[in-house]
Parts: sequence; C-alpha cells; structure tokens
Amino acid sequence: LNNLILRSPVDTGRYRANHLLSFGSPDATVSEQTDRSGSVTLSAGIAAIGGIQNGTFPVIYIQNNLPYAMALENGSSQQAPQGIYALSFQSALAAYT
Repeated sequence: LNNLILRSPVDTGRYRANHLLSFGSPDATVSEQTDRSGSVTLSAGIAAIGGIQNGTFPVIYIQNNLPYAMALENGSSQQAPQGIYALSFQSALAAYT
C-alpha cells in the first residue's frame, strides 16, 4: 500500500485517497475524499491490517476504482508513465523472493 501511494501521481489527491484495502472480497467503493500526501490512506490501511486476528490469513485486496485509474496504470500520467500497481507489485515480489 505504501508503495502504491508513493508511486501515485498527485493532482488533487483523489487518486491517492482511493487506494482501497479490503479483506475477503473486493470493495467497489469510490470516494470523493482527497489525500495529497497519502498519509490518511496509509494510516487507514495500517489500522485495517493491524486489526487482522493473529493466526488468520485473509485474502487482502488493494484496488482503485476511480474511472481513470486504468488510464493511469497504462501510463497516461507524466508523473507515473510506467503505471503504479504493476510496478508496486514487482517491487513487492523482488523484496520477498
């Protein structure tokens, strides 16, 4: 989640605020909130992960449902010309393999 936030292009901060973390099933929510720094979004994600009961391993979904999220992932932003999610995923794989 932190990597996604840091790689996210920032104009209004709405894209950063819409990185959603859910357990067990995807969340189709779209928020009007903004979070230019990403700190509120990251804090919410950390709190959610901290609430997972020890010994359980739920499927964790991280997604962004904004209508323009796919365009950003496909390089439409000069701030993130190589996308956000794919690069973050590759970075996580590299860190843990």
